[in-house]
Amino acid sequence: MKSNTFAGLLIPAFAALVMMGCEKSDPLSATGEMNATEDAAESIASAIGSDNGGVADQLSDVVELASKSGIQGQSSGLLGKYGDATEVAKIDTSYDPATGTWTLKLERERGNPNGVPYAQISRTYTYQFLNKNDQPQKYYIVGADTAYTIKFNIVEGTGIHRTRRLSQQLTGLSGSFIATDVNTRLITINGNYERSAVDTITTRNSVRTLDHTLKLTLTDVQVPAGRRFDHTRKFTGTISGTYTAFVTFQRGESYSEKNISREFTIELGDGECAIHVRGLKFVGDLFLGELKRLAR
Repeated sequence: MKSNTFAGLLIPAFAALVMMGCEKSDPLSATGEMNATEDAAESIASAIGSDNGGVADQLSDVVELASKSGIQGQSSGLLGKYGDATEVAKIDTSYDPATGTWTLKLERERGNPNGVPYAQISRTYTYQFLNKNDQPQKYYIVGADTAYTIKFNIVEGTGIHRTRRLSQQLTGLSGSFIATDVNTRLITINGNYERSAVDTITTRNSVRTLDHTLKLTLTDVQVPAGRRFDHTRKFTGTISGTYTAFVTFQRGESYSEKNISREFTIELGDGECAIHVRGLKFVGDLFLGELKRLAR
């Protein structure tokens, strides 16, 4: 009789252990999938935003090259302030006449280092001005004519930034853009962009860490030439990409881990980035790099 009772206790215990093992390998619940998608959208919006050094910031750098002063116009000498009193830019350039290629190194700091938002940005670019015959020329304006195309490469980048909900440590950056019609008022940019970083999203109840890689393809992104401050309100075009991340979720003393992968498209317009992912539409602020709302 005792052996039967013992066996009766063992069977449910064994079944419980099997179920626990299965839960670790099972897919996320519907709520978990939704939370993972929202975290991915938050991370994507942060990587797109201008103020925190995202892709919109680099696109503005391309547009500013299509002017007489160029990016160098941001600084007074090599160190100076521009835009507002919370931003400092340091810029250094060199030119290789053998290849017709410029190398530009810049450092930016935006906001209060002890506050939010804040960004510390370091970038290295190479670029060429091409004339109407697709031949390199040294400056945007040579003689009576301007360049027609700019070939722009992001060689490397480092930095950190913080928004109200997210903090990021950038671990890798590269990209290649072709800007056409830079001899007109409406500039068109196509290209590829890749960014790796570790994001930490903190809420009242939990902390999520996303060690991720973002790969983007820019298709006919357009913006009128003009003041940098106006760019984010006037960008239009489409960005498609993939987001892969290893996510650590911690709540109190417990934590879990999960790999996630999302494909998405982004529509730019009216100062917003509309992120379409898994049938959902998240709307981000293109300047601040933060999600504004979920529009199902």
